[in-house]
Amino acid sequence: MPTLSEEGSWIDLVDAEDAERNLVQQFLQTELPDSDDMEEIEASARFFSDEQGLHVHSLFMFQSEGRARTSTVAFIVQEGRLLSFRDSRLPDFRLLRLRVRRGWVKVSQPLDILLSILDQKVENLADALEDVHRDLEKVGYSVLEEENGKLEEDIERLAQLEDTNGKIRLCLMDTQRSISFIQRYVRPDKIRRRTCAEIQHDLDTLMSHTTFLFDKINFLMDAAQGFINIQQNQIIKIFSIAAVVFLPPTMIASIYGMNFDIMPELDFRFGYPMAIGLMVLSGMAPYWYFKRKGWL
Repeated sequence: MPTLSEEGSWIDLVDAEDAERNLVQQFLQTELPDSDDMEEIEASARFFSDEQGLHVHSLFMFQSEGRARTSTVAFIVQEGRLLSFRDSRLPDFRLLRLRVRRGWVKVSQPLDILLSILDQKVENLADALEDVHRDLEKVGYSVLEEENGKLEEDIERLAQLEDTNGKIRLCLMDTQRSISFIQRYVRPDKIRRRTCAEIQHDLDTLMSHTTFLFDKINFLMDAAQGFINIQQNQIIKIFSIAAVVFLPPTMIASIYGMNFDIMPELDFRFGYPMAIGLMVLSGMAPYWYFKRKGWL
């Protein structure tokens, strides 16, 4: 059976089984949040303080099966200890542990650990925005400049980028709420207050960037759909002109295809070549007219 140490300043529970949850609850004498509680969106359910400590539920983004996903992590800041509960293995936590092992991050207080996690989260979201922007540049070149671009595939890619950008923005908004809540508890502490202010500034900048990316995605989506409509209209135009070109020859062929005993040209020696000539001329005349008007 797993054991817990009194010296641990950060207990991170990942996709815990019932036995592990019961062990932690007995050790900490604390009721652990379940998945339904973690997914609540009301501020009163995500950010609050009680006898157990300071509760912060924050939304994190990760990649799974080639698509962006989100998962909520519940944090409880207690005296001398930070508790975190999550259902997914998140890159933000792996990277933070790596940086701590290499000595790049040196924090020991629970609230400082939480701020470091949120700061790491913002950095990763910024990197994700850079990836979205880089992919948009490629899709934009395919839509606007390539003559034989695959517009249907471009639209599908734009839809994926829009979904990723939307999840990034959702995580940024949630982090803004988290930092605003924490700021109320660190007002007397100048260093932590400055740290929160720096994170908030980064969040404001990234929020503006997500708005720019949304506008760019919508523009490229409209452009791709417009080019598809132009191609479809061009095809319909060709069929319409072909129908008009072949209508007079069809009418002449129908007239001379009738079978009546008394017809003016029935015994005419050159009737067949005359009918063929009329059909050719009647077909060429509309084509010449459309060409002259610049419709072809």
